[in-house]
Parts: sequence; structure tokens; C-alpha cells
Amino acid sequence: MSESKKGKPKVVSKKVQKAQKNKNMIVKKPKIISDDARIRKKPQYKSFRLHKRVKYPGPSLPSWLKISRKSIKLMRANKKNIFKFFIIYGLLYMVFVRGFSSPINVGDIKDAFKQFADADVSTLAANFTIAGLLLQSTTKASGDISGLYQMFLLITSSLALIWLYRQQQAGNKVTMKEAFYRGMYPMIPFILIVVVIALQVIPASIGNFLFRTVIDNFIAVTFLEQFVWFLLFISLLLLSTYMISSSLIALMVVTLPEMTPKIALQKAKELVTFRRFSVLRKVLALIILLTVVFISIVFPSIFISAILAQILFYILVILAIPFATAYLFVLYRELL
Repeated sequence: MSESKKGKPKVVSKKVQKAQKNKNMIVKKPKIISDDARIRKKPQYKSFRLHKRVKYPGPSLPSWLKISRKSIKLMRANKKNIFKFFIIYGLLYMVFVRGFSSPINVGDIKDAFKQFADADVSTLAANFTIAGLLLQSTTKASGDISGLYQMFLLITSSLALIWLYRQQQAGNKVTMKEAFYRGMYPMIPFILIVVVIALQVIPASIGNFLFRTVIDNFIAVTFLEQFVWFLLFISLLLLSTYMISSSLIALMVVTLPEMTPKIALQKAKELVTFRRFSVLRKVLALIILLTVVFISIVFPSIFISAILAQILFYILVILAIPFATAYLFVLYRELL
């Protein structure tokens, strides 16, 4: 209650108070269940037995588009800190990882386009090879030491951003400096979860190696042969993504206080129970979205100016980190 200029008290409605309180609340607030509450028993799968599909008793997850919108809103709510992160990570990435060399091999990409045009290669093979060249440019560092720096920067940046998003949604005003300092306490458990994810990526890596070898060496020429190898790659990719779907959520869980990697993996598995394929679709949507954005922006700029392509590439690589972290953070909170 406040007084106006005429001295009359001004009554603020409960709806306005609630709106002001939840102004910065973007992600779902976790439910707190009391110890004496009666919890409905969830159905369970039984191994080696046929049974009907078990549906999750709670509400369904929002679509990937709604999660993406919430992720962008979360970044806007932390726009000052995200801008500081952009400057800090950009400088560290340029100094320790890439230097001043070109992050993308413009010559190889142009040669790939000419090769496909001359050999009349199918669109499927061309798109996959081009996407592979871009992905290789994104993940491959200039050396072994630079690769270690890149991994260290990704881990520390992810921890800082997760802490930043969690504190901001809790209503605390924090700085990026505090995020890089106070968000580093679960680094060892976080790294152990990353090791688990690296082991789960092995099937997809094998499928990618086989498909790239077959396509680049023109072993599979016809569309049918290429499609069969593509199905093999997709199968191995889905296997890795299926396992990663819960481990990515464990990255968010393990940053909680007094949390161990084993318990984090168990909690994440419980969160995705009966919703694993829904989470799998959201994770695949994130990968496809980032790939489409990179291809649609970077590749056209290559034929305009190599310098412009490098600048856009740097900007997208740096912005992809806070967006992907916000996307997984929103997905995790929606699972609660």
C-alpha cells in the first residue's frame, strides 16, 4: 500500500504483486513435497516381458520451440552478464585455442562444392560432408595443448553459466565475476559426468567415421547405397543420443550442493523415466537447430568474404555456449 500525491492510499492488487514478484521467473519452479505427503506409486518396466507403453502420469514437456524461446528470455534476463561472458570467452578462445588463424578452412569447403558439382553427387552426401566440415572446424583446435584449453574453457564456462542462471532465477543479483568464482565448486563431479558422456558418444563417432569414409572415397555411389550407410550412422547416432539424454540432465543435477556423480546420474535417470524419448527429441532438436543456424549463416558468407565468414563463425561459436546451456537448464527445470 502506497500514498498518491493527493494523500489517498493506493491499493496494489494481489495479481500485480505476484506479477512483480515473478517478473524474472522464466523457468519452472521446482515443487517441494513434504515428508508426510502421499505419493502416487509410479508404474515400472519389467525386463524381458512384453507390456504396453507406460505413459508419464504428469504433464507433458513443452515443445522444443517453447524451450528455445524460454532460453532466449533467460539470456535476455542476464544480458549484461552474457555480454561480459561474450567478451571474456571470446578473448580467451582467440588467445589460447585458435589464435589469429582461420577457424574454418575456406579452401576445403569451396573445393567440396566444386567436387560435388563436377561429380554430380547427391544432395544428401553434399549436405552431410559440408556439415561435417563445419562441425570439424567448430570442435577441432589448432593443437593438442589448444584442445585442452578448449575443453577447460567449455567446462568452466558451463559451470559459470549454470550457476548464473540458477542464481538469477532464485532472485539473486549476481555478476559474471561471481559466477566464474563461486560456480566452480562442483568441477570434479562435473568432469566425471563429462567423461561418462564421452564414452556414450563412441557409437556415434564410429558411425560418423564409417559414413564419412564411404562417402569421401566414393565407395557408396548410388542413392540406395548411401541411404543404407546413412541409416547405419543414424542408428548409432540415436543410440548415443539415447544414452546421452539422461547424462546431459545429470550435468545440471551434479551442480547442486553435496551431489556426487553417481547420485546425479541416478536422479537424472529418474527424471527422464517414461519421458526419455521426449527428452531425446528435445536434445536432437537443439543439435539440428544449432547446425541449421551455422550452415545458413556461415556458408553463404564464405562466398562473399572469408573474413566475414570467420567473424560470423566466432560470434556464433561463442553465443552457442550460453544458448545451449540455457536450453538444457530450461529442459532440466521442466522435468522437475
